[in-house]
Amino acid sequence: MDKIGVGILGATGAIGEVYRNLLNNHPYFSLKFLGSGSQRLEGSLSGFPLYGLEDKHRALELGVKILFSSLDTERAIKFEPVWAQDFLVISSSSAFRDEKRLIFPEINGRKIVGQTKGIFSKSNCTLHPIALPLKQLLPLKIRKVAVTTMQAISGAGRQGLSAMDIFDNVIPFIEGEENKIQEELNLILEQKIPLNITCCRVPVMDGHLVVLDIELEEVFDLEMIYSLLSLEPTIQLLEQNDRPQPRLDRDNGNGMNVSIGRLRKGEKNSLQCVALAHNRIRGAAGTGIKLAEMAYGFTQPR
Repeated sequence: MDKIGVGILGATGAIGEVYRNLLNNHPYFSLKFLGSGSQRLEGSLSGFPLYGLEDKHRALELGVKILFSSLDTERAIKFEPVWAQDFLVISSSSAFRDEKRLIFPEINGRKIVGQTKGIFSKSNCTLHPIALPLKQLLPLKIRKVAVTTMQAISGAGRQGLSAMDIFDNVIPFIEGEENKIQEELNLILEQKIPLNITCCRVPVMDGHLVVLDIELEEVFDLEMIYSLLSLEPTIQLLEQNDRPQPRLDRDNGNGMNVSIGRLRKGEKNSLQCVALAHNRIRGAAGTGIKLAEMAYGFTQPR
């Protein structure tokens, strides 16, 4: 079987780098086109010519069918709709995360099956260790959730933070992040779950860790919780008291698992736990590739 030609827009950025690595020797996709984050040609990268954002004709000539885009929001708004006229564009930007185009593979992945053109968006990377366990706990009727996030510096991009800002420091605010997570959670789960959330940036290279306090309506015991969470293959349950940890657990499942630990009962019928996901793999490039596999039928949504 011939592999499907794919390309990357924003190939020089932190997410573009992960896309290049994951697409190397991929069983279904062949990387044929690298687009920079600007309109101009910029030499070469990884042995490929680096094209500008207006070189759609070249991608067509090379037989590209899918574009993985890690463009910033401003450029995504301008360029992704143009490319989406001829390609399936899987976007990392928040610009197109609406009810029709926001896809979370384990929850609403069927929306992208059979699609060959148009824009489809991955969720905010921090949503993965939040939405996946909450989806599994919906049968117990979630009343409300409190979340504190500890997000890796790579989530801010290559130019996002200076060493002087983050070294020996925690920044307890990420502009726009808390509203995005609430809005996207509502869209993905197709219901409104009250979410009190505080987002923090911490001096960790990769891996977004979240602390969850989930108040449930149904009476539960921990055995029920373990059983529900275990139904999702990409959730990895950890029994050690001091896990998950970014350095030890972000690469679980080749970076695609959500690792959950410190499961315990709190007051008022609440469940407390800690969850972790690799923000550049599970939260970005790895999920982008998984969505492309679903679109072309290589991976089946459940």
